[in-house]
Amino acid sequence: MSTESNKALALEYLKRLEAGDFDAAFGMIADDGKVWVAGRTAPRDEFVKIVRSFRSLVVGPMTLKPVSAVAEGDRVAIEVEGGADMQKGVRYDNQYHFLFVIKDGKIVLLKEYMDTAAAQATWAGLGMTPPERNLR
Repeated sequence: MSTESNKALALEYLKRLEAGDFDAAFGMIADDGKVWVAGRTAPRDEFVKIVRSFRSLVVGPMTLKPVSAVAEGDRVAIEVEGGADMQKGVRYDNQYHFLFVIKDGKIVLLKEYMDTAAAQATWAGLGMTPPERNLR
């Protein structure tokens, strides 16, 4: 795929994830794809469970707004501002940097960098442990 096609795929992934169209979003990740979230790596299927669990705590829409995107070869880097209203009146706002590695039209590696303090505060407000703590 071309650099522009890779960039379009990564942006479409975020659009589908924001819309809650998980089957389409996760279908863009290779079957043997890996996801790295703030220092922990998981196979695609484990990551899917975590995202679905998080999304079940969201009340209303979730936003994932790309701020900038840069692509070179099989790599796409996107800065994103995200947010959602959560159960118990908790508000979650975070800033992300996603690095996508794409081969043959599929995401083979997704690295998600975020403000971990903001994430921890949200989970604490919900009285829960972050599910990504269970990743390797």
